[in-house]
Amino acid sequence: MVALPDLTPPDGVIPITGTSASNILRGTDGADFIDGVGNGNVIDGFGGDDTLIGGPGNDILQGHSGNDVISGGSGIDYFWVSGDRSSYSVTIDQECVELEDRRGEMDGTDTLLSVEFIDFLDQTWNLEIFSNVASLSEQAFRSFIEVYIAYFDRAPDAEGLFFYGTAFANGTSLEESAATFLNSTEYQATYPPGLNNQEFAEAVYNNVLGRIPDQLGLDFWVGVLDSGARSRDVFILEVLNGAKAPAPGDATQDFIDQKAADVDYLANKTDIGLYFAVTKGMSNVANATTAMQLFDDGEQPDIDAAVAAIDGFYADALDPENGEFLLQLVGVVDDPFAIA
Repeated sequence: MVALPDLTPPDGVIPITGTSASNILRGTDGADFIDGVGNGNVIDGFGGDDTLIGGPGNDILQGHSGNDVISGGSGIDYFWVSGDRSSYSVTIDQECVELEDRRGEMDGTDTLLSVEFIDFLDQTWNLEIFSNVASLSEQAFRSFIEVYIAYFDRAPDAEGLFFYGTAFANGTSLEESAATFLNSTEYQATYPPGLNNQEFAEAVYNNVLGRIPDQLGLDFWVGVLDSGARSRDVFILEVLNGAKAPAPGDATQDFIDQKAADVDYLANKTDIGLYFAVTKGMSNVANATTAMQLFDDGEQPDIDAAVAAIDGFYADALDPENGEFLLQLVGVVDDPFAIA
């Protein structure tokens, strides 16, 4: 967990305080406490482990070296850093956000509160549209990962998952989010427009459960799709919900056994997606696809192969110069493959 920082001056540190107007404030190469107070401040901590407080307006804050605490306050606030986005890791929890510069001594590891944008050297990144994801439950996360599996047959990318998760936390339903996937080129590649309803149903079952549907179920769903009683996006969600539903009381043993196998298959496949996007925080779609392809039949050797591949991708992603931007979540979902 990222600890919630103390926003009071430490003993022995003389605070630097702005006025009620806009201020330009700069610290020293030591540990500074700078409170902008006014509206629209520009605050530079310079060196050391600083605490920078923006105030009520739209502020620009920069910590430089050291491990800094940055509180933007109200308004739209930007935090400037010195490197390209691919050199950084963002960790979100229910209290705050941690930004780590993996290059070592450059920008340090900073704790962010009420910061809407991070201004990397190569791009400005909207933190606000991802940061509310920590308010979701583990089950909500798993539901979104299942949608990625069903629509794209891959692990989710962290940025996409956190974006939709934040939208869900802010009031957008799972059904509304899933419907937006229909217009993506990736969905069109997974389910080409020329597929008839039987081919479509078989493809969905294969992605979600790793098998073809039983004939009775297939005939039912094809009839429903042919009649227009369910759209394809609703059908996908109903297959997901049906896979997790308990067996009816009069079910045969064969049905019960198949239901248990389906539940295990989808749960294990979801664990792979969770491990890739949430635990490791990666967003490379090609790697997300490869990891899920290795899952294959869902047997333990397939699971082990997918986990090993993800670990390899993560080791490469951590490289400070040639790696990738990482967006991780802690304190909400447990690592599904953690060794007790």
